[in-house]
Amino acid sequence: MNTPSKAPLSAIWSADTQGLCIASQEIPAGLLPVMKGITLGAWLGAVQADDDAQLALELATALDGLTAFNLEVPIRCLDGTTRRVIFSGLPDGHAGQTHAPYNGFVVDVTEQRKALEDALRVAAEYRLLVENSTDLIAHCDVEGRYVSVSPSYSRMIGYPLQEIVGQPVLDFLHPDDLAPSREALAQLFRGGVLPDVIEVRKRHRDGHYVSLGTKACGVSDPCTGHSIGAVLVSRDISRDQQRLQHLERLASCDPLTGLPNRTSISDHIKKLLSQADDHAYTAVLFIDLNGFKAVNDSLGHTAGDALLLQVSQRLADCMRADDAIGRLGGDEFVVASRCHDRAAAAAIAQRLQDSLARPFILQGLEVQIGAAIGISLARPGTTSVEALFETADRAMYEAKARRDGSYQFFAPAYTSEI
Repeated sequence: MNTPSKAPLSAIWSADTQGLCIASQEIPAGLLPVMKGITLGAWLGAVQADDDAQLALELATALDGLTAFNLEVPIRCLDGTTRRVIFSGLPDGHAGQTHAPYNGFVVDVTEQRKALEDALRVAAEYRLLVENSTDLIAHCDVEGRYVSVSPSYSRMIGYPLQEIVGQPVLDFLHPDDLAPSREALAQLFRGGVLPDVIEVRKRHRDGHYVSLGTKACGVSDPCTGHSIGAVLVSRDISRDQQRLQHLERLASCDPLTGLPNRTSISDHIKKLLSQADDHAYTAVLFIDLNGFKAVNDSLGHTAGDALLLQVSQRLADCMRADDAIGRLGGDEFVVASRCHDRAAAAAIAQRLQDSLARPFILQGLEVQIGAAIGISLARPGTTSVEALFETADRAMYEAKARRDGSYQFFAPAYTSEI
């Protein structure tokens, strides 16, 4: 279709009882094909830009029945453009007449039609987007009730759309999320802005909760500026949270045994050392397995990994509620504990060694190993994690040098033993 000019187009006409146009005034002149001197049917046939025969039939039926007509017609203009016009007529007669004159007008509705088609297209595209979006798209009114929701809501939380629309948004949330969500909606209705995504838990129909990240923005009446509600766009973030938790576990845990790694156990020891009002000692026990390399060499690394898993379980079974155990790597483990004295630390070391002295079963074979344990003690606020690690490591090497599977306290020559 050619692009129409911006000049408005209209015409006023009159026709006699035979349907012959006897007067017309076109504005602007020279744009609309002249109507005067030809019948309404002939004029329509000459200017009509499509081959829709139904329009000619409707005109003829109206003229025969002396009824009003109102036709939307695409016409060819004299400037080469095509426009859509409303071609209307009204009979100027009385009931019972077989013929009557007509008066009417032609009005250009090209721009209005284009605006309507554009609006319909945008609405269709929006509907297509909403109906096929995997995101949850909703509109709520200023009372916080759902006005409309996307079909994805049903797919996500299990409720039919008719059970969601009209219900309060807050009714579907986890109790712990109610207060912050209520305040967020109130802020939007006051004209505020929520720049960040809000994390909420939405109740599924079967009772479990789905974690969602919601971006919300207020909607205002363009005429009054008053709030008329909010648009809420949500996305399932359950997998994102699971990935984040997995990454956090990788950052803080040993991937083989699941025990805290060096970073995590160091943070735990740092907390113990920071308890200034606690008169207990912070005990760090370094554990190095005896005979682990022989297992790896003779039975393979798979058996070695299985042994480390069994060792980690036995060590964990020896721990008290407040104790912590971690793996430093290879066959080295570390235990952190609060002990009132040297004897308490020695008792922990003895439990660990007794547990590791029992045979392990690998590939149907009994395997005997042991461990050398180095112990370092410190009062809160007297040393650093790094220093405790270093001294426990030195004590462990002293115990290992004795080759008797024992434990050894670190005791520098220039201080008295604890």
